[in-house]
Amino acid sequence: KQQLTKKLNFLEESFDNVLSGESGKQLMQRISGGQWIPLNEISEIEPKRGADIVTTIDIDIQDVAGNALLKALKRYDAAYGCAIVMDVKTGAIKAIANIGKTTSGNYYENYNHAVGTKSEPGSTFKLATIMALLEDKAVDLDDTIFINKGKYEFYGEPMQDASYHLLDSTTVRKAFEISSNVGMAKMTFDNYEKKGKRTDFVKRLKQFHLDKSTGIEITGEKPPYIKSPDAEKDNWSGTTIPWMSIGYEMEITPLQLLTFYNAVANDGRMMKPYLVSEIQRFGKTMETFGPIAIDEQIARPSTIKKAKELLEGVVEKGTANNIRPNSYRIAGKTGTAQRNYAKLAKGEALKYQASFAGYFPADNPVYSCIIVITDPKGEFYGSRVAAPVFKEIADKCHVKETASHIAVNERPRPEFTHRQLPVYSIGYTEDYKTALSYLGLNYNNNVESDWTIVDIDSSSMLLQGQKRIPKKVVPNVKGMGLRDAVYKLEEQGVTVFVVKGKGKVTQQSVPAGRTVKMGMRMYLTLK
Repeated sequence: KQQLTKKLNFLEESFDNVLSGESGKQLMQRISGGQWIPLNEISEIEPKRGADIVTTIDIDIQDVAGNALLKALKRYDAAYGCAIVMDVKTGAIKAIANIGKTTSGNYYENYNHAVGTKSEPGSTFKLATIMALLEDKAVDLDDTIFINKGKYEFYGEPMQDASYHLLDSTTVRKAFEISSNVGMAKMTFDNYEKKGKRTDFVKRLKQFHLDKSTGIEITGEKPPYIKSPDAEKDNWSGTTIPWMSIGYEMEITPLQLLTFYNAVANDGRMMKPYLVSEIQRFGKTMETFGPIAIDEQIARPSTIKKAKELLEGVVEKGTANNIRPNSYRIAGKTGTAQRNYAKLAKGEALKYQASFAGYFPADNPVYSCIIVITDPKGEFYGSRVAAPVFKEIADKCHVKETASHIAVNERPRPEFTHRQLPVYSIGYTEDYKTALSYLGLNYNNNVESDWTIVDIDSSSMLLQGQKRIPKKVVPNVKGMGLRDAVYKLEEQGVTVFVVKGKGKVTQQSVPAGRTVKMGMRMYLTLK
């Protein structure tokens, strides 16, 4: 067991002296047959039972994180991955899942990658880059920067953005939201490399403690690697800063990066991550371990505030808008790193690492979380592979954690505006009258036809009678809800056999006005 735990970097090794207890001693005599018998009934040294450790792990969150990670690993046939959930205010680890694929193709927890595997993180590191620039007042969020349609060369080394766009220039905010490699690299190149301030960039990274281990109780934590322009062994060159700015030419573990993100969520206060809250013996607490602050303020409050805006923008309208929830908000950053770019000349196939780091709820952070999935097959972007795992964990944690929820009846009653009222909607007249009366909206009450078109005039809802459709003619059902559309079509002898989407009908496969033929079928698209 001791040999196994040293290899895997699990918690048992770190607390082996606490858990294992002490062996006893007793005088024994060997008799015939090779048997040993005690010479007296009392041991010279009584054995001492091991103590128990109480962890910070929440078994519900651990279960959610493990299952969500496993599903993604299987779906993308990935080599291994990890998921960590941390309490923002305290640094307590609520879940830490590590799963890898064996040579037989099965998945199980075979190594603590969250703590013991460091790698080039890719775009999740851009948060540190933009915060360094903000700390040095080199840029502001609404400054315009040149990104040359997402392609640029630094000393002959080409760099390009992962997503195709035709932007010659954009704002710093937009560049971060779309994860522009060129935008981030050019800002750091212009402000640090060109101006001879290489050490200033590294100084900021060290200010954020990205050059230090977290000191978590688990043995085997790998120290991060941040290059120094003064160290000959680091092979610093003119392309180092632009590539460091987008998460290359440096290495960090998932836990170390999450600790940094957690500090941003915690308004700049960096907490030491920890896994054990107590040591107990026979149910009695012998020792307790609580939150420890590594740094009370890793950056200026204004920098933290802007960093939070950027992370929220990534999910609201950037590379992670595919995981934007409806009932709460997520802040975070996607990451996609190419792992084997140095070996491509040897004909090795491309390998990637997909990641997502962030926290939730964005306006009152409770948990921070990082997902890292290595060598996924098929899809490899962080937004598609890792971010949905984060979303699944966040959704279930948000349901479980109700303290930050706002009750529906405590929210201000929404005011209807012109854009929120139904516009050109078609349906059954009595249904609309009932709904509009319930909502307290004014409407004209002189419509006599069964079907009506709803529109807006300057002060009320306008109901207009719909013209009668001749028999055996395909009606126009655009603007109707599904129930009314199906009723009108079937009334004319048309069968609806495919329905896509939800909301109002926006497309019908057979145009209105055509003659209905025997067995005519139609599909509807709703939005």
